[in-house]
Amino acid sequence: MKQKVALIAPLIALLLLSGCLPTSVIDDVLLVEAEGIDYLGDGKVMGTVSMPNYAANPNPGSGGAGLPTTASMLRHLSGVTYDGKSLVDRFQPSGQMPLRVGKLRLMLFNTGMAKKGLYKQIDLRNRDPDAPRDMSLAVVEGSCRKMLTSADYQTQIPVSRYIQDMIEQNSEQNYPESTLETFMYAYYGDYMDPFLPMIRKQGDHIEMYGLALFKGDKYVMRLSENRVFTFKMLFQKFSQGVYDYEFAPNKHIALKNVHTNVNYKVKNGNSSSPDIYASVNVRAQIRQANPGSISKSTGQGMEKKLNKHMAKEAVQLVHRFQRKRIDPLQLGQHVRSYTRNFDGKSWPERYPNARFHCKVDVTIRQTGISE
Repeated sequence: MKQKVALIAPLIALLLLSGCLPTSVIDDVLLVEAEGIDYLGDGKVMGTVSMPNYAANPNPGSGGAGLPTTASMLRHLSGVTYDGKSLVDRFQPSGQMPLRVGKLRLMLFNTGMAKKGLYKQIDLRNRDPDAPRDMSLAVVEGSCRKMLTSADYQTQIPVSRYIQDMIEQNSEQNYPESTLETFMYAYYGDYMDPFLPMIRKQGDHIEMYGLALFKGDKYVMRLSENRVFTFKMLFQKFSQGVYDYEFAPNKHIALKNVHTNVNYKVKNGNSSSPDIYASVNVRAQIRQANPGSISKSTGQGMEKKLNKHMAKEAVQLVHRFQRKRIDPLQLGQHVRSYTRNFDGKSWPERYPNARFHCKVDVTIRQTGISE
């Protein structure tokens, strides 16, 4: 009898407690999918939230040419608030229904906000149990409000999904992954700095615009689109990226990597000028090439040119980071892992003097369908 009571009591308590939890009916709330924050100065920001509002179409089908029975109609709210306040809380009185962040996909910041620092806004969402860890973040060249409220895009899906899909498919190619989780990991981690993709509105579409690189939570420089492949090959193993190589004036080949991986070694990690060695292997195929520029007989010569060119680009890239005293490639972590009794306290002063060496080994597996 005592065993039965012991089993039943927790079930009763669970039922009583669950009845106290607030519930939300999906048809009775507005689910915020995107937040955009434009810095205005003096701690003030222009905040924008967007929500897909679903309404029944009075003329479904139209002979197969109309909208579906339930059509997505984008709704948004904008207003001035202060840095660090939840936009959902700010706009709650303006919504015709309660606002919820359960489907928050995207947070956007204009460059002014990124330069001031993102800690307050990102920490707010990082502490929110309703905000997903895989939410996409991006820096906008221009106005977040304009990007989220424009109605001239060549798509009928909500702009939040459009942007998130664009960021995700690019992270499977040239761009490194960037989410709330990866940003916070780099922000709080030792010997590393965060990065985010940069995007901009171009006419009736949106495009990737390079990488925004941070010192702590503050934006310090943009890495251009044509250097993102080099960044990613030094950062992680990946495939499906495309690299454009101008081997002669106005003569290009487009290289698609089948697989790329990088390994690091370190010598004299506690010295004033540690030596960091990166070894990159690239297995690739030619997607496009200037007519007559490459074949089976000339492939080996092109590989040697690529080895030298890509290694030089990598070294130049790291030197730029050292001059800015930022470490988005997390080289400090590699030095720490290779160095016994690593002197982390002095690393910020020693990092700009570290000697970075890079060796790239490109293997071209295919030169095109014509071979």
